[in-house]
Parts: sequence; structure tokens; C-alpha cells
Amino acid sequence: MGMVESIGKRIAYLRQKNGWTQQSLADRLAMSRVAISHIEMDLTIPSERSITLMAGVFKLSPLDLVEGTTYPKAKSDRLPELTTTITELELYSFLLKNDVQWLDRLKDRSEKLYHLREVVNKWYPLIEAWHQKYHDEHETNILLEMRRILMELNDQLNHHRA
Repeated sequence: MGMVESIGKRIAYLRQKNGWTQQSLADRLAMSRVAISHIEMDLTIPSERSITLMAGVFKLSPLDLVEGTTYPKAKSDRLPELTTTITELELYSFLLKNDVQWLDRLKDRSEKLYHLREVVNKWYPLIEAWHQKYHDEHETNILLEMRRILMELNDQLNHHRA
């Protein structure tokens, strides 16, 4: 039987692998930095809720996160099999792309122009606000892609006006 990794060390490893500070992980989980520090140093055992949330941000199932660690079996038996692994920003990126696909299906020029303006006006302020909120590389790349899409929509809008 191999060495069993502490749950705190596993979480610290995954956090560092993602390039996150304890504070940025804490922000994603609505926890304090001190709570993350205590978990990583194995001073406290994370709750089932915390494990489930952490699994989501690390894009793992809760059971995969704790498998082969010191996490208590009694607690791991109560973990859900699945958790949400999509971030808020990833969801909004999908929704923006869905809006673009919907616009592409519109045939009537005046209707398309009207809705194109609505979509651009809806998304620009949101992306600007998110630019202040999200700072890691993955999120920055999502925002850059969303900005690129909006610039293309804005170009279409300007082309239709001309």
C-alpha cells in the first residue's frame, strides 16, 4: 500500500498547480484565507460542503479530490458524486456565444440590426465589470475571447449602419 497524502497537501498542490494564491482560492470558495491556510496545514478537516466546492473549482468530482488522502471515510461517504465544474465566467461565455448563434439565424435585416444592438449593449458593460473582478490566466483568456466576439458584433453593427 502506497503513502496516503494528506487532504491539506492535496489541496495546496492543486491550488499551486492552478497558479492561485490562498486568497484567490478563498475568494472562489467564499471562505477566508486563514481557513484555506488551516486546511492546507491540516489543522482543520474541510467540511463536505467545502470539499464539494473545492472539487468544482479544481474541475474534479468530490470523490476524486479526496481519494487516496487522509480525508475521513465517514465524511467521504456523504460526498456527492458530482459537482458543478463550470465557472460563472465560462457560463457567461457560453451564453454570449449562444446569443451570437441566435443572431446568425435571424433573416430579417432590421430585426437583426435591432437585436444586434441589444446584444452589444447588454454584454459590453458586463465584460467591463468582469475585467475588474477576474484576474487569473484562464479567466483573462475567456474575457479576451468574449471581447473579440463583441468587437466582431460591433463591426457588424457599424457595417449595417453604413
